[in-house]
Amino acid sequence: MQSIPWDGKAITAPGVYRGIPLHDYHRFDLCAEVSVSSSILRNIIAESPRHAWQKSRLNPDHVEDEEQTQSMAEGRFLHAAVAAEPFDSDCVFRPATIGGHPYNGNRKEWREWKDEQKRNHKTIITPEMAEHVKGMIIALGNFPLVQQGMLGGAPERSLIWKHPSGIWLKARPDEIPNASGDYTEIKSTKPTILYRNLQKTCVERGYYQQAALVIECARALGLPVQSFTVLFVENRPPYCVRAVTLKDEDIARGHQLNQLAIKMFLQCWQSGVWPGPGDDRADAEYIDAPEWWRKSVDDRVKYELREAA
Repeated sequence: MQSIPWDGKAITAPGVYRGIPLHDYHRFDLCAEVSVSSSILRNIIAESPRHAWQKSRLNPDHVEDEEQTQSMAEGRFLHAAVAAEPFDSDCVFRPATIGGHPYNGNRKEWREWKDEQKRNHKTIITPEMAEHVKGMIIALGNFPLVQQGMLGGAPERSLIWKHPSGIWLKARPDEIPNASGDYTEIKSTKPTILYRNLQKTCVERGYYQQAALVIECARALGLPVQSFTVLFVENRPPYCVRAVTLKDEDIARGHQLNQLAIKMFLQCWQSGVWPGPGDDRADAEYIDAPEWWRKSVDDRVKYELREAA
């Protein structure tokens, strides 16, 4: 696989690019025309165009979250470690003291330090986070499929492709396989990685859409594609690991959702109107109670139960 070193300029040609820092990857002007990644497409489907716009860097009024979540920071550190990136490219350890003062988020010295890291687009790693990431890395290293080379491809490459609609699509798989076409995405998640939990996680977090976008971009760029596997690792002890391969029929549904999201995005982008879930309705709408609740009520009344079944 040939990859193109990014020169820091707006991208005008489709390809597999290396050396794009994560912050720049999410920039609205990475490509010559408007570009979207999986996150905005998933947010359009999971919530609404307005929610997606609020979170997008395409929005000139977009404001970065004041406080990075611990799970996001740990996930970024984990990916950097697995990809063998230089630590200081995206992450920075929180020092024990600043100016002789131990950590206190309210002190001026610490607020200034945090502001500096934010300006430099750094993910702050606390000692507690580092311990959890260490646990995840050890667990991944002991996982049989990882030992067999599951993560042996090219990490942190960006797939950039121009969709027939005219917008640029961006995908950044954790591992681009060297020849097998078996893509792997690492996801840290809360315990536990029981089967039923992962079913819910894959749907709620839009992993089928994410897989579909990676596959669409890879095929468009002439890369081999065989499968897409999510490698889950618990972000708290006992740091269990589980690999699940998404089925083609479900990835196809993810592709359909992506095409719907792209169509909705273009309509909103061209009109400048980003509706919420019910913003464009002229009247109130009926809402159906969930079937499980209806059955519970019907059974309780029918059998005169003292408590819900």
